[in-house]
Amino acid sequence: MTTLDARHRLDVAPTAEGPVAAYSTSVLLQLCTLEAKLAESRETTRQARISMEDSLRRARRVQRLRQQVGATTDHIEELRRRLGQQARRVEAASNAVEALAERKAAAQERVLEAERALQRAPEQISSSVIKLRQDRIILEDLRAMLARQRAVVARQLLFVFPIDIGDISKSEERDGDGEAIARGDAYGGWSICGLRVIGPDSVRRWQDSEETAAALGLVARVVDAVSRLVCTPLRFPVVPRGSRSTVCNPMAKAAMALSAVTSQSAAVAEWPLYMLRANDRPRLHMAVRLLSVCIEQCLCQHGIVDVDRHQLLPNLVQLLLAIEGCSFAY
Repeated sequence: MTTLDARHRLDVAPTAEGPVAAYSTSVLLQLCTLEAKLAESRETTRQARISMEDSLRRARRVQRLRQQVGATTDHIEELRRRLGQQARRVEAASNAVEALAERKAAAQERVLEAERALQRAPEQISSSVIKLRQDRIILEDLRAMLARQRAVVARQLLFVFPIDIGDISKSEERDGDGEAIARGDAYGGWSICGLRVIGPDSVRRWQDSEETAAALGLVARVVDAVSRLVCTPLRFPVVPRGSRSTVCNPMAKAAMALSAVTSQSAAVAEWPLYMLRANDRPRLHMAVRLLSVCIEQCLCQHGIVDVDRHQLLPNLVQLLLAIEGCSFAY
C-alpha cells in the first residue's frame, strides 16, 4: 500500500450510500499534488541516478587515466634512464674519440719530427763521420804515444834491472857439483842485477837462499811494474818486498773469507818467494810457478803464446822486448 492510498483512506469517510467512495475536491487536489511531487521525485531520482552513473563512469575513467598516467610516467622514467645511459655512453665515446684524435695528432707530430730528423740525418752523419775520423786519429796518436812511453819504460826497466846470462861453468864451480845443476838449477846462468835465480832444488846454502830470494824479489818488482804499465790485473798478484816478496792467491783468500778457516791454513793465501828453512822448498816451488804464470799472462796479452814456464828470466826479457817492440807498430 502506497502513501497516497493511506492518505486517501484517512481523508475519505464512509457514506450511507454504500461502498462507493465519495471524494471531495480537496482530496483530489491533494492527490494531484502528490502525484506531481511523485513524478518530480522520480524524475529527480532518475536524474540523480544518471548523474551518479556518469560520476562513476568519470571516476572509472579518471582511475584508468591515472593508471595510464602512472604507466606512462614509469615508461618516461625508464626512457630517461636509458637516455641517460646512452648519453653517458655517447660522452665516453666522444672522450675516447677525442683521446684518439689527440693520439693521432701526437703521432702525426712525431712522424713529422722523425721526417725532419731524417732530413737532418745525412748532415749529422757526415759531421759525425768527420768527428769520428778526428777522434780516431787522436786515439791512434794517443795509442802510439802510450806505446812509445811503454817502450821507454821497458828500456828503463831493462837498464835499471839488467838481466844477463852468465857463465854456467862458474855456476858449476860455485856449486861444486854439475849434477846439481842438471838436477834442479833450471835457470842456468841467468841473473838479474848480478843475482842468480837458483832453482829451489839446488839451494843448499844460506847464501844461495838469500841470493835467490833477492833475485826473485827483483823479478817480482819488475813483474808488478810491467802489470801496472800494460794495465793488466795479474791472476796471482805479487807483493814486492825485496828479498821477502810473496805471490798472492786470491782464490784462497776468497775461500778463507767464506769458510772462515783457521789461521794455520791462512798462510796458503800467500806463497813466499824465499826459503828460510828446508821445509819451505815446496812453497818456494809453488811461488816461482805462480810468478811464471803471471809473466806468461802478460806475454799472451802481447800475442806470445808459446811460452816455457821453466824459463823465468828469459821470459821476462822476452816480455820487456815485446813491450818495447810494440812501439814500432805505430
